[in-house]
Amino acid sequence: MQLLAQIILLILFFSGIPTAVADSPSSNKTGLLIMAHGGDIEWNDAVRKAVHPLQFFCPVEIAFGMAQRNSLQQAIYNLESRGVDQVAVVRLFVAAESFRHQTEYLLGLRSDPPNMFIAHSSHSGVPMTHPDSIHVLSSKMAPDQVQSKSIITINQDGLYDSEMIGEIIATRVQNLSLHPEKESVLILAHGEGDDTINQKWLLKLNLLADSVRQLGPFRAVQVATLREDWHHKRSRAEKKIRQFVKKGNENKGQVIVIPFRLFGFGPYRSVLKNLKYLSDGKALLPHPAVTKWIKEQAVTCLQNMGASNPFQTGKLSNETDLNN
Repeated sequence: MQLLAQIILLILFFSGIPTAVADSPSSNKTGLLIMAHGGDIEWNDAVRKAVHPLQFFCPVEIAFGMAQRNSLQQAIYNLESRGVDQVAVVRLFVAAESFRHQTEYLLGLRSDPPNMFIAHSSHSGVPMTHPDSIHVLSSKMAPDQVQSKSIITINQDGLYDSEMIGEIIATRVQNLSLHPEKESVLILAHGEGDDTINQKWLLKLNLLADSVRQLGPFRAVQVATLREDWHHKRSRAEKKIRQFVKKGNENKGQVIVIPFRLFGFGPYRSVLKNLKYLSDGKALLPHPAVTKWIKEQAVTCLQNMGASNPFQTGKLSNETDLNN
């Protein structure tokens, strides 16, 4: 019986069926852990759909929340229970710096917790990004680190570091644009409270916006951050954003608004209330480029730890070649 099982595994392996490799504890030791902020049901489902094709290549878990111990511990436990001992952690955040220190501490990659530890409570029906669920703790009150037997590596890039993600913005604009010479494009993002870090957001987004500028002779292509969680800075940002939209509507102009968020339109509808603009509300998801970005980040992590690459063969469920 054991010989028959071994023969079946060999046939599946050489036939190029990735699910057989992923489910075999003797041939697969690498796993993928995706971190995402988390939100309502629709938000979380969008992430699950983007991650779903990757589960046919290796064990995959998602830890929703802003680098929270409980969700990370459960994800690590689930992976290790499937024989994983090398974990690539891909943080599905716009900025590379988002929760990096906190993540590194919780996963045992550094011993010191951040001075301000972001925690949240998971109240039923309240999105994890809702202000009422977020608490700031001092480093002395930081939770214990995650327990793990695995070698763990985290990715170093944010979504705004990839030209591939810039192509998503261009696609969104292209689907809405009719007369570029009469249109202004506004790319809106969350941003940061720290002026230096926020400026980095703007520089990164402006580089990605070049993919839009190449589409045609738009009146203007502008990037902006709302600085959503910092009241006084948000108030000033809102005024500038609204001024841009008002100006874009002058002389029979049209303004296209693209949310540079992982999913959804966020608070921008209320920010732009009573203003004329065009948007389909689509952010980075849904789009296959996000899945490909996760794959590339995972491969880099696995290479850095000298682990095997489970993505070398096979295709995604939508027949998109992962190696292209």
